[in-house]
Amino acid sequence: MVSLCKLSSRTPSAQLQESPIQTPCSAQSIHSSSSTNGSSVSLPSVGATSNAADPSAAAAMSYYRRELPVDLVSFTSAAGRKLFKESLNEGYAEGYFNLAGNFTVQSEPAYCGPSSLAMVLNALEVDPGRTWKGVWRWYSDELLESCRTESDLKANGITYDQFLCLASSHAQVVAKRGAQASREEFLRDIMYVTQRDDVFMVLSFSRPVLGQTGDGHFSPIGAYHPESRMALVLDSARYKYPSWFGDVDKLYDSLQPVDAETGMPRGYFLISRRDARLDLNLLEPSLLASTASRMEGDSGGSPTKISCGKGSGYCCSPGAK
Repeated sequence: MVSLCKLSSRTPSAQLQESPIQTPCSAQSIHSSSSTNGSSVSLPSVGATSNAADPSAAAAMSYYRRELPVDLVSFTSAAGRKLFKESLNEGYAEGYFNLAGNFTVQSEPAYCGPSSLAMVLNALEVDPGRTWKGVWRWYSDELLESCRTESDLKANGITYDQFLCLASSHAQVVAKRGAQASREEFLRDIMYVTQRDDVFMVLSFSRPVLGQTGDGHFSPIGAYHPESRMALVLDSARYKYPSWFGDVDKLYDSLQPVDAETGMPRGYFLISRRDARLDLNLLEPSLLASTASRMEGDSGGSPTKISCGKGSGYCCSPGAK
């Protein structure tokens, strides 16, 4: 069974010999590339020392980040900064600072879904209705429980529909799966959300389509550059890849592969506060209505629990794939 951000049971030495595209997202195997965004880069050697005669030492190897594929532009590179400045000047990074001010690196290798959702909910200033630590109420990925057990969640992450159900417990959500939205609609939605600070897009995409290692992944969109048709993905697995600009058409393609666990393609989510006033003609009100019906305890106030109804309800049912 293969699911989002699934951990690998293979040893690092085996992973090093595989094609980068076949490696799960949590496996930090290293491969070299001739350039990153036009400039030659040499990756550092593996962080832990290796002793071929000592299997236990080989098993203990660890890794520091990965190199971006050449057609993705690192946010912090000279080219990435230029793209961002132009996006900001043209009004297509209006929500970036809300997200950046609440950016959280996922606390577990498979927590890309809960981490992305926590970022967005904090950016929207949604009150979680329960304490995080001390006297403070705040969202963090470890408090956003899915219907999976903690050990299963750490190993397998959450699926598209489990993310939808969890997000709908705390916000207004429009969900569009794979080819359910056309390329034109996907681009229109990116342009719409990046011109506002009251609605955000989270992608559920396939990393291999973009030349990255791993499998499924969740991350929010932070900006859009009209001239190059590239969007900024604020990668929640910052320990693995930096945030990056990617071609919108390739991003759309990355939504289409079928998740082997669910038998369904991935997609994207438009998330806003429940009291937000959005252009429903743009956001397909029929989809909005279908997700609203799954919200739990929606009385117009703050949610009273963090989970999506652990042990019962739609996202815990066998059909929630």
